[in-house]
Amino acid sequence: MAFSNFSDSVLDRMTPRWIEFSRRWGLKSVPLVAGATVWLRWTGLTWLAFVGSLLFVEVGERSDLSLMEGVLGGALIGLAQWQILRSHLSHAHRWLIASVLGWGTLTLFHIGALGWMAPGVENLLFRSLLGLVYGAYVGAGLGVAQWLAVRKQVVQAWRWIPLNSGIWAVAIAFGWLVGGSLRAVSHLFISEVFGLMVAWGAIAALSGVGIVGLIYQETYSEKS
Repeated sequence: MAFSNFSDSVLDRMTPRWIEFSRRWGLKSVPLVAGATVWLRWTGLTWLAFVGSLLFVEVGERSDLSLMEGVLGGALIGLAQWQILRSHLSHAHRWLIASVLGWGTLTLFHIGALGWMAPGVENLLFRSLLGLVYGAYVGAGLGVAQWLAVRKQVVQAWRWIPLNSGIWAVAIAFGWLVGGSLRAVSHLFISEVFGLMVAWGAIAALSGVGIVGLIYQETYSEKS
């Protein structure tokens, strides 16, 4: 079977399920390919933005960033995500502003380093539990800032706050577990960087699913 025929067959099977999923969750009826394209772009650009942020933000066993590091990291990630949102939401620049302000505020509260921090503990269970707790805090904080940016356009946009909190909690816990496990074997700090790259990959992929749900909802019409 040719690849094109195989892919057409897969899409033919998936499309009815996507339509049913959209109907149940109140999403607009959109082609499966359109939703998958948004998800792929969001996932790839968000992850690459984190990798790019390593040029400005140093990964370390620390609990705080400088305000400049937090703002630069948040701006780079917000800019990448704005590239996707601007085609789907009016005033998408507000998401970029919210990301910068959100990361800056978290930095002032000494929890903004989480996305670039390796915990200073070796016990894998303990570092996983820490990841769940601190990830939930950061995800909720960013979720509130980003909710403020889209709440006038997206129906029930408040759902983004608990969703983002859960995503960050799971992703950071998993990334810290991976980094700690590899470091225990290799005794190299670069293992922690790899763990954070895994965490950001999970954040990007899972939040991409949420973003597809957000932008394909019926939105409020906003002219101002």
